[in-house]
Amino acid sequence: MGGLLEDSVVKVQKGMGIIILLINLFFPGIGTLLAGIMTEEKDKSQSAIIVGVIQIVLSACCIGWLWAIWTGIQIMQVSDN
Repeated sequence: MGGLLEDSVVKVQKGMGIIILLINLFFPGIGTLLAGIMTEEKDKSQSAIIVGVIQIVLSACCIGWLWAIWTGIQIMQVSDN
């Protein structure tokens, strides 16, 4: 079990990774939040939900938006393997 940021990168069903990325691109943090809800890695789901909420709050100053895109890319990469 890693830290909060490492645990927020969860594996979702193959093909959902790109959808999570696109959602995070247009609605920062919502994709991360959904990935936390949809993942089968229940030990990491709480971390993803918390990070998603933080990304939503920080999206007002663009930091959350950039962070959400980066998290979406990581989730897509993990899910495609």
